Amino acid sequence: MSEFQTKIGGGLNKLQDSLQQGKHKIQIAQETSQFRKKVQVHAQTRAKLMIELGEAAYRKIRSNELEDSDLLKNAEDIAKHDKEMFKAQRMINVLTSQTQDSESCTCGSPITSDMKFCGSCGQKVEIAATRMEEEKFCGFCEEKIPMSARYCTCCGVQQEN
Repeated sequence: MSEFQTKIGGGLNKLQDSLQQGKHKIQIAQETSQFRKKVQVHAQTRAKLMIELGEAAYRKIRSNELEDSDLLKNAEDIAKHDKEMFKAQRMINVLTSQTQDSESCTCGSPITSDMKFCGSCGQKVEIAATRMEEEKFCGFCEEKIPMSARYCTCCGVQQEN
């Protein structure tokens, strides 16, 4: 019987050792996961700060507070993308305004500038024509902007009057 007990005792010891190793591996995996989360949080914060730093430098370059040929080249490339995004957004606004009825007749029915009479009540449609303001070109991005604009509507650079 003693030999049997020795074998069972040895088996239990092996089982306990395996359980301890498993617990240790789980603990290491949990700690590793916590450190990975910490790295991820710091990486996200760093990326946010880098973007803020880049935007601050870009604003300084646009306002001639910071001069560096490498940064100026990057700022010019960014300005090209800003201009294309501005043009695309302007087209979105134009297309959206074509589908939205911003005017309505006195009867409440929607009307558009191409209508002569309301389709619901027959009243003559009179939409005040919007006055076209003179335009000038932005000195930075060369986009057309209203003469009265103090800042470019495309790139945000302050305009000289």
